[in-house]
Amino acid sequence: MNSKIISFWSARGSTGKTTLAAAFALALKKYKKDIVVADFKEVIPHVHKYFGIELRDKSNIYEAVENGSSIAEAVNEHLQKKQGIWILSGFGMNDFTKFEEKHFSAVLEVLKNEFEHVVIDTSAGIFFSSTYAALKNSNVIFAVAAPTIWSIEDTAQMIDFVSNRWSVGKERFKVLLNAVSKEEVDASTAEKIVEIKAFSVRYGQKNILRDISRIAESLLKKDLEKVIDIKKAEEAKSFGVN
Repeated sequence: MNSKIISFWSARGSTGKTTLAAAFALALKKYKKDIVVADFKEVIPHVHKYFGIELRDKSNIYEAVENGSSIAEAVNEHLQKKQGIWILSGFGMNDFTKFEEKHFSAVLEVLKNEFEHVVIDTSAGIFFSSTYAALKNSNVIFAVAAPTIWSIEDTAQMIDFVSNRWSVGKERFKVLLNAVSKEEVDASTAEKIVEIKAFSVRYGQKNILRDISRIAESLLKKDLEKVIDIKKAEEAKSFGVN
């Protein structure tokens, strides 16, 4: 399967990654059926709270990786469906003490084989093995930042670190300016500082959904056009049109 992994990451915390990741997945739902949101925020995961599902201990995934048994079977036990998309809840305190990069990469390999789009909510910074696994395997990385000069400068420095030290190509990154605070920097200015494409997301739930839908459509335009064409062909066929 030609799947895409899309991560929501930030240089520092409290930028609204979880909300944006969930909104992005919901935006994709209009076009795609096979979507999963994976919570890779260790210690204090949030995706399960956003969707109102249970956070489960994932010792069976750890043991499957260690023992070479069916990792797919172990991962599938934790998938729950909400609002038309699949959710893999996060890795809490008990899991954090055991899981390493190889365990998270094994989880991603399973999800890549089962879903067209894997949307990941990551921990901020560079201090967790889950973040390393997510960014190394991502096709697109949304670096979420507050629209302030300090946040943009921190983001630029951290992207350079990840790109140079972890060999994650800078072309994979896009900056998302999330209006969680007073806007000091617009997308155009952010692009000059970070030297990559930047998008702005306005404050408020309705604005977030509109803006994220627009960004998803522009970013995945070619893929989504194929899906629309397929749907039109299927509809035409169902009405007997050749």
